[in-house]
Formats: sequence, C-alpha cells, structure tokens
Amino acid sequence: MKAILASICLSLASLLVGAQNKPAPPKTSAWFPRYDFNPGLFQKPAPSFGPMARWWWPGNYVTKDELKREINLFADHGFAGVEVQPLAISLPPLPEAEKAKVTSWDTPDYYANLRTVLEEARRRNLIVDVTNGSGWPPSAPILQPEDGFLSLEFSDTTVTGGNALSFPLPQLVSSKNRTRSVPQLQAVIIAKTGPKTTGGEGTIALESASTKVITSSSRNGILTYSFPEGAWRVIAFWAVPSGEQPSLAATPKSGPVVDHLNTQKVLKLYNHLFGERTGLAPYFGNPMRAVFSDSYEFKANRHYSLDLLEWFKTKRGYDLTPYLPANMQKGYNYVAFMRPNAKPDFSFSDQDWRLRYDYDITVGELVGEHFFNTSRTWAEQRGLLFRTQGYGLHMDMIAMAGLASIPETESMLGPEADLKIMTSGALLYNRPIVTAESAVFNGRAYTTTPQKIKLAVDKLFAVGVNQIIYHGVPYRYKPETLGPEGWYPFASPFLGSINFSANLGEGNVFWKDQKAINEYVSRIQYALRSGKPRADVLLYFPFLDVEGMPDNPEEILTKGHLKEVDGPLPKTKDDTSPAKAAWAKGVYPLINQLEAGGISWAWVNDASLQEASLTKEGRISIRGNTFQALIVANDSIIGLKTAEKINDLAKKGMRMLASGVLPTKQPSFLNWQENDKKTAQSFAVALKAKNSRFIQHEGELASWINGLAQPVRFQSQFSFTRKAEREMVDGSRLEFIWNKSNEWQTISMILATNYVGSYWLNPETGAIIPNTNSTITYRLAPYGSVILYATTKKTVPAAVLAAPPLLAAGAREVSQLDDWDIQTDSVSIKSSSLFDWRTRDAFQFLSGDGVYKTSFTLENKKSTTHYFLDLGKVYFTAEVKVNGEAAGKRIYAPYQLDITPYLQAGTNQIEVRVTPTQLNGFIGKAKQGDKRYSEFKNKTDQLMAAGLVGPVRILEK
Repeated sequence: MKAILASICLSLASLLVGAQNKPAPPKTSAWFPRYDFNPGLFQKPAPSFGPMARWWWPGNYVTKDELKREINLFADHGFAGVEVQPLAISLPPLPEAEKAKVTSWDTPDYYANLRTVLEEARRRNLIVDVTNGSGWPPSAPILQPEDGFLSLEFSDTTVTGGNALSFPLPQLVSSKNRTRSVPQLQAVIIAKTGPKTTGGEGTIALESASTKVITSSSRNGILTYSFPEGAWRVIAFWAVPSGEQPSLAATPKSGPVVDHLNTQKVLKLYNHLFGERTGLAPYFGNPMRAVFSDSYEFKANRHYSLDLLEWFKTKRGYDLTPYLPANMQKGYNYVAFMRPNAKPDFSFSDQDWRLRYDYDITVGELVGEHFFNTSRTWAEQRGLLFRTQGYGLHMDMIAMAGLASIPETESMLGPEADLKIMTSGALLYNRPIVTAESAVFNGRAYTTTPQKIKLAVDKLFAVGVNQIIYHGVPYRYKPETLGPEGWYPFASPFLGSINFSANLGEGNVFWKDQKAINEYVSRIQYALRSGKPRADVLLYFPFLDVEGMPDNPEEILTKGHLKEVDGPLPKTKDDTSPAKAAWAKGVYPLINQLEAGGISWAWVNDASLQEASLTKEGRISIRGNTFQALIVANDSIIGLKTAEKINDLAKKGMRMLASGVLPTKQPSFLNWQENDKKTAQSFAVALKAKNSRFIQHEGELASWINGLAQPVRFQSQFSFTRKAEREMVDGSRLEFIWNKSNEWQTISMILATNYVGSYWLNPETGAIIPNTNSTITYRLAPYGSVILYATTKKTVPAAVLAAPPLLAAGAREVSQLDDWDIQTDSVSIKSSSLFDWRTRDAFQFLSGDGVYKTSFTLENKKSTTHYFLDLGKVYFTAEVKVNGEAAGKRIYAPYQLDITPYLQAGTNQIEVRVTPTQLNGFIGKAKQGDKRYSEFKNKTDQLMAAGLVGPVRILEK
C-alpha cells in the first residue's frame, strides 16, 4: 500500500520511445538465479528461499544491540530477510529526548544503525530491503515545496461578451494552493455555458464547439481579449505544488512527497537517502537487495507535470488543452478511501469519460517513465533492485509490473482478480520474482493464527507469488504503558482508530510456531522459483485500477475473515464499483470453471497483446512466453489497436473465446465515433475466424476447455482447487495445488506419456512420494496443499523418496472422547463436554493455554492396526501427550495424529494443550478498563473461536 511518482524534462525522443511498453529485463544478478527443480533440495532449501518480513522500527528509537539480536532472531527462525521501515506511529507520550530519538530518521545516527543491521545481516546471510523514505509516500527533509507533486488547478469567472475586455485573471482560492507557492499559468480557456449538464448537480455544462484556447492573450496576469456575444466562462489553469506530506515520517519536519512525474526530483530523493553521506554503498548488493516503494496512493486533485501536454499530444494524437475542463474534479487523484467522489467541475458531453481516460493513462505513462524507470535504472546501476507495488493510480498496472525489478502485490487487495494483476505482469514481462505484502487485512489485528497465515500465503502462491513478505514484525519495544506484547504500530491504545493485521513478532503468542510455518513457505518458494511460470490461456483485463473489485463468491479470505472463526466483519460502506460488478458477473463464473477444469490463466493488457505474435504451432507468443488461447469476456470496451491486433492474430489461426458483452467501442476521445466503429468491426471479424468461438452459456465452456492441450489433466471438475504452474527447461512440470475448502478432498489427474515419472511433494514435511502410473490421486486435507512434480527426463533417487502417508480416511471409530477436565490459567472445570470458549462467561475473555485431559480404554491393541487421534475443530494449535509422552503438535488442519506408538492396552491418558489467540484476552481487559487495551473497547462482537471444540475421536485403521 502507499507510494511514489516522478519527474520532468523529457526529450521528444523519449516521448516517442514509449518505454513503458518495452521495459528492459531486470539485470542478471545473484538475486535472480535461474534453475530447474532439484528434488534433493526440496526438504531443506537454502535459507534464501525463506519468507521475509516488513520490519517496523519506532522511527530511530532503537539500539544497536537490540537490532543485532533481532537480526539473529530472524535468521534463527527461518526468515530469508527483512524490509526496514522506520515510522512514527502508535507510540506512547515520550519525554522530549526520547521523542527526538524517534524522529531522528535520516540522521547520521540512523544510518549508523542501518549499517549495523546490514553488517549483521551480511554475517547471517540475510537479505535487507530498505524503503525509499520513512512512512509513505516517499519523501525526505531535503525536499523543498517545489520538489513535490504538481497539481493542475483552475480558477474561473463569467463574463458577458460582445466587446473587448481587459481584466486580471481569476486567482486561485487558498484551498487550491496550500503551499502558497506562485502558481504557473498553463492555459486559459473560454467556453460558452451550456443549457444543461451531464455531470450532475454542481457540474457546469460547457459547449464544446465554443471552446477557445486564449492563453496567448494573457500578459502579466492580465487577460485582454475580444469576446464574441454571449456569456463566457473564463477558466485559467495553473500548475501548483500539491503540498502533499508523507504519513508517519519519523522526522521533525519532512519535505513534500516527491514529484513522481519529475526524474530530477526522484534522483534528488535517492541520492540523498542512499548517497555517499549515508555510508550504505559498501552494502549494495550484499546484503542490501532492493529499494522498496509502496503502492501509489496519493492526495491530489489532478496530477500534472510541465511536460504532460506535450507528452499527451504525442501519445494520444490530439491537443488536450481545449478539453482540460473535463478533467477538473475535486479529489480525483486522492487514494480511494479518502476520495470525496465529488462531481466533475465541468462537463462537455457524456463522452467526457474518454477525456479522463486519456489523461489517466498519460499520467500513468509519465509515472512509469519518470518514477519506475528512473528508480529501477538508478538501483540496478548500483547493484540494487527496485521493488514496488505498481497500483493505486489509474494506470496500466500490468505494464507497471514490468517496469519494476521485482513487482509486488498484497493480501489486502482481496480477490484474486486483483492479486493476479502483478503476477500476470511478472509473467508477461519476465520478472522472475513476485513478492507479496502478506497476511495484512483491515480490521483484523491479532486475529492471525498459524492456520490463517497458511491460508493467506497459499492464496498468494496459487495466484503466482513466489516470495512472501509478512506484514510484519515490529521492533521489540515494551514501554510500561503497553501490555507485555509490546509496541505494534497497527493496533494501539495511542491510535485506536487504526486496526490492521498482523503482529508476527515475539509479542505474538504464535511466534513459537513461526519457524515451522516458515519452513513450509520455504519449500514452496523453492519450488515456485524453479523453471518459469506458465499459463494455458490469457484473459483480457480492461481496468486501470484495483478499487471496487467485487469478491469472487467461490474465493475465501478476501478480507482476512473466516466466518466460523472470526467475529463479524465491521459494517462498512459498500465501495464496489458498479462497472466492475457487472463485468465480474460474467467473468467470475468463467474463471471458476477454468480453475475447476485445471486450466491455468493470466490477465493480459493492451500493450502486451499489441506485441503478440503467433508461433508456427498457432500459440500466442508474448516476449518469449506462449499461451494456447485468448479469452475476451463480458467487456464492451477495448483498445482499437488491440482489437486490430486480435483480428490479425485470429486470421492467422489464434484460438480465441468470447463471452457475454462484446467490445463495441474503444476508450480514447480521439475520433471516437469513427474509432468505435473500427473497433467493433475488427472484433466482429475476428470472431468469424476459424479458431474463434463465442459462447452464451457457461455449459458451453467445458467443450472448449477439452479442446486445449493438457499434458497434466484433471480427471474431473474440482471446484475446490486453485493452482500455480511452473515449467522446467526440459518440459518437466511443477503444479502447486491448494484446497481452498475446509473439507478433505481427493484430486485425480491424468499425465501425458512424455512424463517418465511423477511425485507428490508435501510442503509441510518435505516428503517426496512417488506415483506408480499415469493416473494419479492425492488426498488433500482441509485447507491443505500439495505440489505435483512430473518429470520428462530424470526420476528421483530412491534415497530422497518417502512412503505414502497413512491417512485416517476410511478408519473406524473406536471411541469418542466426550468427558474432559479443562484447566486454564484462571479457570478449571471437571468432567465437561467440549465447547467454544466464546459460549461460556468464565472462558470468553481468556487467552492463555487451555489444558484438556481425559482417558479412554483400549481393550486390545492390535499389532497390525494404526490408531489415530482426530481432534476435530481446534482453535488454534494443539500439543498432544499420550500417556505422558509427547505425541505431536498440530498448528493447522488437519488436527489428526497417528498415536499408535504411544497407546497401550487398557487405560490411556490423553492431554491436549490448546493455544487460542490473544484477541479475546485483550477485549476482556479493555472491558475491565485496562487502558493499555483501550483500542479493543466495545469489541465483544469480535471475539474469536477458542479452545478444543472437537468432536475428538480415536480411530483405527
């Protein structure tokens, strides 16, 4: 979330290059090792394949000893590295000397602390990424008001024509010039006021045909012009510093957010934050990997640069100046959650949306040129990388992924339609690593359990992410005014209005399980960085932003919420975009059917389709990646050049599927009526091609799917799955398969004859299990995952293979354990049935471990039989002892253990230690008036499930 932009002064040559559509490949370096999967490395991959964590510092209120201790803690717990983010938020009242320490970011002391981290990280072989500022979006104290964003603002007045007039230009109101800078006049426009408006109440209608640009008639602030008869609106347009300041910057006085549309300003920022004075250069490339820039969320009425009009004319093919009024709207470029959604200030016609589209993509291109390209070039020239979340503004987000060294998505985007934008860009533009800001959700502080972490990362892996960066781990700061869990920036009594997950550091009760979770993540990331990503088909993506995307009803965890576990989601305003909702209604069922049929897919943007060609086999080729088909679904708008390219490819034999609403227009204002007709005609002709097909019903999709080549084919429709695929140089295949349901599921697949062997890889244990024929089956646990490895050349050595796991499926129930003694830190009960702690007054606000004890009698222990303990529902981890011996621990589903070695004939004692979340205890303390937890006051509706709920059974097989 949050971010940056850039620059000014373009040559006409750079305008014509259009670098956004043709980004250079990332610099080859140790950060992008190219390798094929090696089964011998799966069980214990190199530490560099572990997850990373966003590491929040309370500004510079840190000590070198503690920083070194925490770096070693990360290394010892299976982390591959950290992203350093100093910020000033949620801190208690402090004495002036301590406040000064917090706000001493960007001082020699801060850089000395950062060098201490880099030195220790190098010793422990950890990666370190560093954000391009403190807080967000990026800024630094060295920046002056003129280094910040420019906003295009207007002032206006009405005059009566019929004679020559001379008068001062209308001046900007103070609310449009917060920095009190001298505005730079960009244009003066006059237009007659129209009889009605298409923009809504408060929008001034203008007659487009009457518009005149009279900028040259202004001298020294005086406008002199002979106005024709009638009432004329005089509108002056000014470039003004937006005055936007960063949030949470740990500095006494920050400069403005850097102008992302001005290369020189961006370079000024980087050369200051990472220049010679910092002493960081010796660590570039080892261990410092990347400069990170958060998502592009700003506060401006209308972003502008002094080269925008020239760039626009070159790229869009017409002069924007006469149409500037249609782009005036209060808060248009504000981040979505702060956007006032005001009416446009002016309107020409119901085609104004095209003018705004043209302006939006122009701003996006300028950000791509001045900020993305500048950042990546600056970093890669120094042995670093540029990692960023390429969304937040209206822009071609898929192309933006290609402009990063490492593109990043985030859990909080929610539905896979949004999550897959960055991973699709990485595929199309050949970016080997895709990171994700992981396990972060609004309103979900302290609801993050090992099970929820696993669900969050599995969801990300299934869309193509291959590097997890947890959000996050706070520096260990424990003032008396906070509870023993210490400082956590996103849930605090000192800022009760903010609530985001997840505190995954030492203050989290599940920290003791983090290493096991990280080992699971590490194995998957090793697999998902081998070979190259692949997709069977491409789906055309028609939007320029992620805001307002509806949830797919077949997805889970889009908001970090599990219905049976969490309290209800807080009521919020429905911000779903009507356009996206209408589109998704036709697209989501198609996506779900593709997934259920085992067909992998990726989004594709206009720029990539316009570069596409066909292989001699008739496959779509984009920058060396090939795909079997293109799908255009339920979208009436597509770029003219894209429609023409689709027509050309279809004539040459491209396989295409269309469904729902078909494209009948293109989005640009230039010659829109003529170009709409060309677009509709091109697509209509493409649909008549031999390998094109239009379907009207979901049922028709199955036969089309069956016509696709599937060397790894689902034997049936499996609606519980999501998956990601990788292909090795020799054609071997890896498939990460996720069961998104909370039930046991069986998947069966048929492999092509070119595979000489196949194996199931268990990412939880590292076990590699061989298959014996080309029809293969696997039993997936609730919310479980597995990796299929199908090899064309080499079989896996027997030494690294494991026997198939013995599962409890089909086992017979021997006993149901219903009578338990339950002990917590403050309550004990005897001979009780099992229950969710939320349902009992004495238990609902507890957060300490619960110890459950019972016994059962096994009349005869059979030597040829295995016995399982099935715990049923557990909230959230369970450590089991049988007859006093440790029998195992489960930190997520399935909550089953083979307890055969620990049982005896006769009476057996069972003890289960269950760890719930801390949240319920925090809510209880807030209810009792503990000010350290005031942020959880009146949150009893948010109590989470807790305890051992069962049913608990002994099974034999």
